[in-house]
Amino acid sequence: MNLTVHIEKIGRQTKSVIEGYGRLSIMLFHAFASIRKFHLYFGQIIEQFIYIGRRSLPIVIITSIFIGLALGVQIGTQMSPLTPAWLEGGLILRSILLEMGPIIIGLILSGRVAAGIAAELGTMKVTEQIDALRSFAIDPVEYLVMPRLVAAMFAVPALLVFADFFGILAGFVSSYFTINLNWAGFVKGMHHSFYVSDVFASLIKAFIFGIIIVIFGSYFGFNSRRGARGVGKATTLAVVWASVDVLMLDYVISAIMFFI
Repeated sequence: MNLTVHIEKIGRQTKSVIEGYGRLSIMLFHAFASIRKFHLYFGQIIEQFIYIGRRSLPIVIITSIFIGLALGVQIGTQMSPLTPAWLEGGLILRSILLEMGPIIIGLILSGRVAAGIAAELGTMKVTEQIDALRSFAIDPVEYLVMPRLVAAMFAVPALLVFADFFGILAGFVSSYFTINLNWAGFVKGMHHSFYVSDVFASLIKAFIFGIIIVIFGSYFGFNSRRGARGVGKATTLAVVWASVDVLMLDYVISAIMFFI
């Protein structure tokens, strides 16, 4: 009997998740369809670009620096004495370029941007501001989601460039003090391991993560329940699901790029 109850509970939860992804996909399609009117919301796009990009830059740089420092120590101390020291430059480059940079951006912005969007739109939902937009024949997805989506598609890859640069630079500093690797050797290692396709893979990840972060924040904000508790729950769900999907898509994109 207990087994039947648990199976039914799992089935209901699975059905709820699938239905949620379906509604989220419809919102995403609607937002992309609204991009044709982006010129009408240019001011809002710039405002959201500043919010997502410029205001996230300090925390992105600080986190990237410490990730680079940690990588320099960990890789340097794990290398065999018989392994050429300059190889660490390539290992740090590829680690940050392919994985750590995009993951840092995705998780940080899931906590900052997705939460902020969910809280803002959730407050608008519970105070009936979204209903007011509909009463004035204004499409809420076009007015609230599309500008954020367009801004994120440009802001997140731009943040990734800064994250990669400062992470790699910090990795060199850490390597210098850990295994006494000079700049010429570090550059040699990077040159040996660098592939142009890695840059495209990294930017593609950032582009997709930006879309994921905005759409999850918007979806849970639009579907928040009434009251402060409802907005708080929507914010938590936005952060959790955006972070989970960032990690899942990181694997999917990496696997696709490997087989291509």
